Amino acid sequence: METKLVINDPTSKKSYSKTVSTEEMSNIFGLKIGEDLDLSFIGLDGYKGKITGGSYMTGTPMDRSIDGTGLKKVLKVVNKHGLRKRKSVAGNTISQFTSQINIKIIEYGSKKLDEVFVKNNG
Repeated sequence: METKLVINDPTSKKSYSKTVSTEEMSNIFGLKIGEDLDLSFIGLDGYKGKITGGSYMTGTPMDRSIDGTGLKKVLKVVNKHGLRKRKSVAGNTISQFTSQINIKIIEYGSKKLDEVFVKNNG
């Protein structure tokens, strides 16, 4: 299964995406939302990022407050009047079932991101 990494650059306000295989992701399994990681495994030497969120393989968003990797049904406030509903959320830990990971860059390397992520004109 492939995982999509969405990398956000806060200085330029641009986002870049990269699809990686499960083998490439094996060194970050077990990391949680809010933890820092080295981005050299995707060719960004010298870059460090912080995991800000993601989604499970069913498209269910990850929740920082739920420990583990599976899906849970939790009671959430869904509007300004205090209406509460049961919502499915995924745990905060990255696993082989995570389909997307959102990462914010916190430390920059020597290469520019535009050089690493070439845009397709088409």
